[in-house]
Amino acid sequence: MKFKHLPGLAIALFFFAACKKDNPIIEPENPLELLKDSASYSINGKTYKSIGIERAGTFTTQSNLKITSGVNFSYLLEGDKDSLLFVREFIIKASYTNITISFIKVYNKNETEFTNENNGGYLNYPKDKTAIFSPGFYNYSTDFYRNNSKSGIAFTVINQIGVYKSYGQSDLGKPASVNPSDQAGAKFEIISFKKRKNGYLLEAKFNLTVFDDDKNPLKIENGYLRLSVLK
Repeated sequence: MKFKHLPGLAIALFFFAACKKDNPIIEPENPLELLKDSASYSINGKTYKSIGIERAGTFTTQSNLKITSGVNFSYLLEGDKDSLLFVREFIIKASYTNITISFIKVYNKNETEFTNENNGGYLNYPKDKTAIFSPGFYNYSTDFYRNNSKSGIAFTVINQIGVYKSYGQSDLGKPASVNPSDQAGAKFEIISFKKRKNGYLLEAKFNLTVFDDDKNPLKIENGYLRLSVLK
C-alpha cells in the first residue's frame, strides 16, 4: 500500500482548519432580538406614534379597600390583610402626549416574596413575575386607586388639554365617576409574550375611553404596543 499522497492531504487539511479558524461561522441574529419598543394609536381620530417608551415604576399598595366607619366624608379605610395590589407602569411618549400604562394584579401575599429586582428597592414581588403579562384579554380596572379590587389594565393620559384616566376619582366617600359600563367595548389584548436574551418582548392591541374630572371623554383606538419587560 502506498501513502505518497498523504503529506499533500495533511497540508490541505491544515490550511482548511486554519481557514475555518480565521473565518468562524456566524450564527444569524434572531429577528426577535432586533425588534425595538414602539407604540401607535389614535385619539379622537388623530394618529400618534411613540418617540420613546420608559419604565415608570413598580409598586404595591393595599387591595380590596372599603370604608369601615366615618361621618361627613371623614372615614377610615380597611383592606384585605392577606392580599396586595401589585403594579408595573410604563410611559409611552408621543408628540405633546404621554400615556402611562399600568399593569395591575391582585395577589395573595403567599404568592409573593419580599425581595429586590435589578438592585432596585425591596418589595413584595410575585414569585411568578411573568403572570401579569400572560397573553390574553384584560379588563380595564376602573377602581384603580379606589377600591383596588380588580386585576387588569389602567391608562393615564396627559396632553395639552389636561389629564384623562380610564378609572375614576379615588374618594370612596363619593360615587365612582367611572364604572365598568363606561368601558363597554374597550379591549386590551396581549397578543404575544416571548423570551429574549435579556427579558421578554410583549405585544398588545388596545382601545378604550379615558375621562377627565368632568367626565369629558377621549377615544383611544387602533392601539398597538411592543414593549420590553422584565429585563
